[in-house]
Amino acid sequence: MITLYLFLYLDHEKEDVGDTNISSTDDACVQKLEPVIGMEFDDEDIAYEFYNRYAGDVGFSIRKFWHDKSSTNVIRTKKFVCSREGFNKRNTSDACQRKRADTRVGCMAEMTIKITPTGKYAIASFSNTHNHELITPSKAHLLRSQRRMTEAQKAQIDILNDSGVRSKEGHEVMSRQAGGRQSLTFTRKDYKNYLRSKRMKSIQEGDTGAILQYLQDKQMENPSFFYAIQVDEDEMMTNIFWADARSVLDFDYFGDVICFDTTYRTNNYGRPFALFVGVNHHKQTVVFGAALLYDETTSTFEWLFETFKRAMSGKEPRTILTDQCAAIINAIGTVFPNSTHRLCVWHMYQNAAVHLSHIFQGSKTFKNDFGKCVFDFEEVDEFISAWNKMIEEYNLNDNQWLHHLFEIKEKWALVYGRQTFCADMKSTQRSESLNALLKRYLHVRLDLLDFFKHFERAVDDRRHAEL
Repeated sequence: MITLYLFLYLDHEKEDVGDTNISSTDDACVQKLEPVIGMEFDDEDIAYEFYNRYAGDVGFSIRKFWHDKSSTNVIRTKKFVCSREGFNKRNTSDACQRKRADTRVGCMAEMTIKITPTGKYAIASFSNTHNHELITPSKAHLLRSQRRMTEAQKAQIDILNDSGVRSKEGHEVMSRQAGGRQSLTFTRKDYKNYLRSKRMKSIQEGDTGAILQYLQDKQMENPSFFYAIQVDEDEMMTNIFWADARSVLDFDYFGDVICFDTTYRTNNYGRPFALFVGVNHHKQTVVFGAALLYDETTSTFEWLFETFKRAMSGKEPRTILTDQCAAIINAIGTVFPNSTHRLCVWHMYQNAAVHLSHIFQGSKTFKNDFGKCVFDFEEVDEFISAWNKMIEEYNLNDNQWLHHLFEIKEKWALVYGRQTFCADMKSTQRSESLNALLKRYLHVRLDLLDFFKHFERAVDDRRHAEL
């Protein structure tokens, strides 16, 4: 027997509770009712929302299964099922593939609605028989059909993304604002998928074809022009790298030290724009290559660095200066194991100002003491002693950011890098100054093809200024 939990706000003068119509305003009812055959809804969307809330309370996810339409395109019947209905398709090919857990196990739980003569929808069949374990209430918000992202949340993600905040940190910020991950209505994967769908939507088929034609034309003009495009499993363009003949030649002469920077963003597409730059024999900034990236993950940077190395005929830089990014650090260790990797000190100071804002604001001496640890010591023992003294003096023993920074001290403390050839470049400010120049040529209203053309003009103007 199906139990009906009916909690309606009754008019004191009305005792009849036989009408179980659910409208969009009956929120209290929707949250507490269990489906019963004959229960009516104003439309199929309200029926879905009702069944989804019920599923969340019970502990399972749902999906839309099938529907039947009339000749006038009106939905006559619609069926919603447990997400574990049916069975996973088996791959019959001989290829070895990683075994995945079965997400569909033939569950029979469902709710079917049919249109009534009044134009509303009534429950025609309902089954609450599951053949699998249900999720506990504390984890129900992680079920696929329960996860959702409001327009306000999407707007906040856009702001965080435009500000250069990576998806992991952005999701963590929003989790804290919501009172913990258990209170946030979407996962980190949903966060990343939202950004991915937005980026992919920005690159229309016409853009893809125009970019490919542009790059092919450049290579026809000069066979030394190099470009590479990475696509995903859906054949969608993800990462693009290109370097003209002059860039390849400049790297051959001046490529011992490179600055790699992803701080400039093509805001209209939400994509990181990466630059490889260095200095020539006149201490002028030269561009070795550029890339338009899908994201800032280790796999993306590994592809980019491997592609860069291929473009430069296998030559590797002696020293690489980058931002303090774990994904970049990991990729460099894989692709350029023989190169010395140094962190951009300017970026490190910027990060310190964020993570240690209370110390910077509350102390007049901390900035000076921190700077001494970075630049002033000739011996490792002196550096270690000064660092430990600073940690104790400012009561920073529990600061995880400083703890991690000390773990990678060989990449930024000058005492560990005095023998490293840096061509007088101790930060990525050369690429950042080039970014400032690019902002005069590149703006958010540009489509991708115009972006490529304007970037080409900016680099040409920069080279002309060297003469």
